[in-house]
Formats: sequence, C-alpha cells, structure tokens
Amino acid sequence: MRLFTAVFPPEGVLDHLDLAIHGVTSVGASPRWVPRENRHVTLSFYADVPEGAVDDLVEELAGVAGKHGPLDLRLRGAGSFGSRVLWIGVDGDVGTLRDLAEDCLAASPREVPEDVKPHRPHLTIARARAGQVRPPRGRDRWGKRRSAYDGGRGGGRAATSSEVVRDRFAGARSELEPAAHALSVYAGPPWPVGEFALVQSRPGEGAQGGPRYTVLETFDLRG
Repeated sequence: MRLFTAVFPPEGVLDHLDLAIHGVTSVGASPRWVPRENRHVTLSFYADVPEGAVDDLVEELAGVAGKHGPLDLRLRGAGSFGSRVLWIGVDGDVGTLRDLAEDCLAASPREVPEDVKPHRPHLTIARARAGQVRPPRGRDRWGKRRSAYDGGRGGGRAATSSEVVRDRFAGARSELEPAAHALSVYAGPPWPVGEFALVQSRPGEGAQGGPRYTVLETFDLRG
C-alpha cells in the first residue's frame, strides 16, 4: 500500500487559496491544477507498506501524536520544482512541523529511500501538462543537444541569430513560471493545526487521472 501522513488545511484556508488561484487562471495560466480535496502538506511518505503492517504503523503514529502539541501554520509564497510542479510555501511553526515529520518518518515499518524523505514543507497545487514540460536549455524535446547550426530543428541550414535567441529563451522558460511568479506574493490566513492524517494513495484512480486519497486514520496532536 502507498501511504503517507499529511496535514490538510481547513476549508477557510482553501477558500482563500482558491481566490488566488482563480486570479492566476484568469490571466492564462493552464497547468493541471490539483483538486481541492487533494491539497495537503506532506509529512512523510511510505512507499510500499504491507497490509499486515498498517495496524502497527497506526499504533506508532498514535505515539508520535502523543509527543507533539498543536502548531500554527499559514500558506505563503510560491515556487516550482523544475518545470513540473507548482507549490505554495508553508510559514509559521515550520521547525515544529519538521520535527513532527521526522518522527512520522521514523515510524515507518520499512527503510525509507532518501529521495522521499521530507525536505521543504509545501503544498502542491499544480503540475505541468504532458506537452508543457520543456527540455533543459540547449537540448531538444528528446534530450539531444541542439547546435547553433540547426537551431534545434534538425534541418541542414544555419539558424538565424533571432532563431537561436528564441530557442534559448524557450528552453529556459517553464510553463509554470508565470503562475509561480504571480503567486510568489501570496499570503494566506493562519490556522491552528491540531491533527494529522494517515492517507492511502491510489495512483491513477482520481480526478484527471491523478491519485485518489483515502484517509485511514487521524491523530490528534495532544503532546
């Protein structure tokens, strides 16, 4: 089972964020927006948990919740991971949030790969559509290096200077960049976090071919 722990913002916080996202979409940004009900701040991810180990994981996480008290968060700023993922940043008791995330990770029944360990707290709001992920500067759509001679077009003529400049600019720009820039000044309302959830993810079963999330258990922060 693919499981993770997460904090889900309350409805009022999501309402405020929706207003900001609407302002971005009205000026032409068109990534694949994460459905409202799926927006969350990940604490830890457990790649493959046997069904027989879930009860033990729930018990471990209940112990984690008993050691941590409520905290205050707010959504602030924005950015992107490469040209694929658009995120909103997290502000407030971030140090306390990281401590909680580390303890949730330590509850894993299996060794967790380095690439899924928690890093910067964030809330993913959009992903680039398949045709919008552009290659790195200087490479074509298949990852092959372009030359100034063919201008990335595969033809047998020298590219004009304007074509070379245009190709370089296109290769450096992400489709998510305008939305990330527009949301970089975003500041949402603060909210008290009193619980976190253990969630099952079923890839490809949700809206727009994304994952479907099912909350298996919630844990009150009572430390």
